[in-house]
Amino acid sequence: MGTVIMNISTTRTLTATEGPAGLLRELSPAERWYWIIDQLSTLNVSARVRVDGELSTEALRAALDSLRARHPYLRLAIADEASGPRFSSTDNPIPLREVHSDEVDNARWAREVDVHEFAEPIDWRSGPLARAVVIRQPGQVTDLIISIPHCIADGTTALALLRQWVQLSATPPANRGDLVGDLVGDLVGDRVPLPAESLFQAHHREMSDLPDKEPEAENESEPAYEGQVGRFVPDRFVPFDQRRTRMLHRAVDGDALENLLLACRRQGVTMHGVLAAAMACAVARDAGAEPRTPFAVGSPVDFRDELTRPVAEDEVGCYVSAVHSVVAYQPDDLWTMARFVNSDIAERRRRGEQFSVFSLLASGGPRGIADSETFVRYIEEHGSFNFFVSNIGRFEFPDAAGGLRLSGAQFVGGISVVGYFASSVSTCHDQLSWNFTYIDDAVSRERAERVVDDCVATVLAAADAVTTTARP
Repeated sequence: MGTVIMNISTTRTLTATEGPAGLLRELSPAERWYWIIDQLSTLNVSARVRVDGELSTEALRAALDSLRARHPYLRLAIADEASGPRFSSTDNPIPLREVHSDEVDNARWAREVDVHEFAEPIDWRSGPLARAVVIRQPGQVTDLIISIPHCIADGTTALALLRQWVQLSATPPANRGDLVGDLVGDLVGDRVPLPAESLFQAHHREMSDLPDKEPEAENESEPAYEGQVGRFVPDRFVPFDQRRTRMLHRAVDGDALENLLLACRRQGVTMHGVLAAAMACAVARDAGAEPRTPFAVGSPVDFRDELTRPVAEDEVGCYVSAVHSVVAYQPDDLWTMARFVNSDIAERRRRGEQFSVFSLLASGGPRGIADSETFVRYIEEHGSFNFFVSNIGRFEFPDAAGGLRLSGAQFVGGISVVGYFASSVSTCHDQLSWNFTYIDDAVSRERAERVVDDCVATVLAAADAVTTTARP
């Protein structure tokens, strides 16, 4: 397959640190943490959608400019000052790279994310804090990708921005203002939204450290663990600044997805619960663990609705934090594991554990790359988990925009230095996209594919067993 890549020319202005624009607020402790580890190992969040229909480069460029005008975070860079990193304004447009393929390739977008978006950091010094890719294929088939650094975005943010970009591209310029409205949230100096931490309820802002007590056992699936909790063990240690996120795409759709949804309803568990349980099973089998061995699986959770004001999914920002569940490996009972994960996450969220890490970062997080190694190594050796599943659930993405047909919308996030094996899950366009990531060299591709396929097979087999038993 022949591929030609070209950069679309855009007008560049002074970088954020060269011009007279002036410095804006400091990065919050969480934003600073993500900014630091992004410099160690690229930490982007990417979203993709397939578009069928005529879509000009001019319309895409104009829509990106409208998107940038709407969101203050997309008009920013970061200045690394002696006092710490600060946001800085920039007039630079969102970069748009165009890729041409001579054949329709449904996996081309995933390779683009794997090879480029997870390997090349976004230029935070010059800004803006986003970039985009258009993959042109024969027959007016186009894949669109937008990538944002994790310091200002989560999976919901990435998909929301992608949705707006497509809708703006399909809308005549005169009507774009009516479409996008004005959702900029709380601003500082009319430039930078306030960080997520400023919207925490008072009792969450006052939490001083991470809880050191596990929740009391609520059912027989909770392991009575006194020794080491199982984690994903890498093949080899890779220095933090040499780590590289790699991606493997999987999806469940059609009858298999309907079967899985039906099985979850019959078993009284959420989709997230069964996916997290399946990952724990696959990691345990990979380790050759005995039944009932406890494994810690992380679950990034969205807290937009738990703030002093609800935050809309269209507002740019990172509004997730992770909790973990230590679940007993039960190879013959995925559903009991899933029920435990569900109840455990609910209890941890009730206790506010999703906010605890912010206090830790505020009190003990590094100020920059120079003093980050001790903290990063502590997370590596003593963190609650090192494999996780980030599931944003069902995301509403239109099937059409103007005369364009849309399909396959999904997101995937990098890992950086916070683990070795992860997955990003979203359900759009009648498809559950289960995108897996792992750290290159620390995990061989053969091993990653084996564990990934085990995850998917475990879920589908458990669903088949439930629906087959339920048939009259």
